Amino acid sequence: MIEPLPRHEDDWAYYESEPLFDYVCQVSDMMGETVTDINPDGSIASTTPHLQPFRFASDYLDGKIDTQSIRMDLYESPDIQDTLRAFGLDGSKFWYLCLFIKWRVDCECKTAFVFPKSGMEQLESLANELKKLSPEKSANLQFKIDGSKTINVDNGFALAALCDALISYLPEIANEKCLSPNSYGLDEIEKVDLSVRTKIYLFHEYLSPFVKPLEAIKGIYASKDKSLLISRMIYIFSVCDDPKLYTDLNEKGNKQNQLKGYLSRYKPFKFWHY
Repeated sequence: MIEPLPRHEDDWAYYESEPLFDYVCQVSDMMGETVTDINPDGSIASTTPHLQPFRFASDYLDGKIDTQSIRMDLYESPDIQDTLRAFGLDGSKFWYLCLFIKWRVDCECKTAFVFPKSGMEQLESLANELKKLSPEKSANLQFKIDGSKTINVDNGFALAALCDALISYLPEIANEKCLSPNSYGLDEIEKVDLSVRTKIYLFHEYLSPFVKPLEAIKGIYASKDKSLLISRMIYIFSVCDDPKLYTDLNEKGNKQNQLKGYLSRYKPFKFWHY
């Protein structure tokens, strides 16, 4: 059973003195959550960290966080509890940590603004792809003009020449404002509800630094696979509903590292959230 979270009159108690939030605050520290007060002369007056723990506590105690989708039968199973015990982890504290990370990830992904690639980034990406080609290999580069007319370049030597020209020209236009990453404003970015794959990536990004330094206690028979522990939390807390994240086995019963597969297919991009 998960130990219930008490309601404190002082919000700061969730950071300063609430034992159940020991892991939550540790990860919040890693996230670098700070609020800085500035003096009139521009100097820093004070820095107040860790707003996320009591915001999370408030949402949780007010019933704003879905806990019904958590697969508690799996979380409370011997498989998971023995693993937590092997790493010296408290089951209730770790539960609140995973719920906190899911809350944070859901918030980020629902309030995200995806920044388009700048002109320079697009040209650099094209140059990097062209560098992978050789004149002897078949390739086809297509340009679509005005949404209709398509130009094909399929000659390997022509593509190699294009690559050389592009690489030599990029330094000359590096400072062009029209190609700069800062050349677009908020009216040019897109607000989206990010995909499950992004949520998996962010969940892993936040939980991995906490799990990675853990050392297993000898003599406790349990799975001590840290990657599998993270993978199972992603499934248990319904970040993703793929059951292979929990079993980590394919149809033939062989280990497949399902989480690694999801992470390798994640397409990095820049995004901003509030």
